[in-house]
Amino acid sequence: MFRQNRRTIPVLNTTSTADISFMLLIFFLVTTSMDIDKGITRQLPPEDNKKEITVTDVARENVMRIVMKEDGSLLVDENPVELASLRKVAEGFLSACKNPAEHVISVDVDRKASYDAYFNMQNEVVAAYHSVRDALAKKRFGHVLDACSENERQQVISDFPQRIAEVYHTALRGEQKGGTE
Repeated sequence: MFRQNRRTIPVLNTTSTADISFMLLIFFLVTTSMDIDKGITRQLPPEDNKKEITVTDVARENVMRIVMKEDGSLLVDENPVELASLRKVAEGFLSACKNPAEHVISVDVDRKASYDAYFNMQNEVVAAYHSVRDALAKKRFGHVLDACSENERQQVISDFPQRIAEVYHTALRGEQKGGTE
């Protein structure tokens, strides 16, 4: 006699929710920028108790000493140099080396100097090496280093090695320790 009307609860249609969330995920992945970490490939200083540091005698005229102060200012062989001209100074030093295997660029950075200043200084030194190696490749093979075959490239790199010595100061005694790449 009396019919009970069953009341149904309205339900949202969620079939397109997965599609919308997938589209949003793709949108955010495409529109966001992926920052590339910047860094320098360097060999870390040896630990005192594990490895001994070998000392090599190098003639003073074959050493270029770069000192970075706390404020980021540079001294090259005790003369102030702007970062913009460091590449030219380093190229001049490297080009003047009579025996490229015996030169050393010594880098001494104050611990309080910013990483960006250190990174930019290292970039200029590496760019100077690249310029000098390009000139050597042009002289020998008639084209720049990037256009050389793998064998030619290895020959140029082995004839003009990148020799950068970092000066490390220990906190306890103020001693200086050096390492080469």
